[in-house]
Amino acid sequence: MADESDVLLELWKGQRDEARQMENQRAALTNIVILVAAAALGFLTQQGHLELSSLGVTVPLCVLGAFGAAASSKYGERWAVHSGLADRLRDELAARHPHLDLDALVAANRTEHRAEFPLASRMRVWILWVALHTAIGAGALLLSLWIVATQ
Repeated sequence: MADESDVLLELWKGQRDEARQMENQRAALTNIVILVAAAALGFLTQQGHLELSSLGVTVPLCVLGAFGAAASSKYGERWAVHSGLADRLRDELAARHPHLDLDALVAANRTEHRAEFPLASRMRVWILWVALHTAIGAGALLLSLWIVATQ
């Protein structure tokens, strides 16, 4: 029978893998949204002027940006679930093996990291991704409104 620490370690690895998978899925979605947005803006630029028919490009792009923002937020939430559980499993391993002094290692790393990156360490990366997708959707919405207002 496996040692309880081995079981905890495997569970920890599984949660870290799940967290990594959430970030990989978010990255893939963001890449798709950026490619579609670039293609849409390139198409609109090639037309040389905005017409009512351009709404067929800008409105779906607005929806895509909103979807990307919502999905990025959800991926951030799922990442936090898996990362948080991995942290709890690590804490349990630290409690079972106090001689490893894992808590001190984690605390020292956190302190050093926050000292080196005081502003960036406070930012949540998922908020940056939500902001990017929101900006794409908002830009498309503004283009749509511009088209309607100038026609």
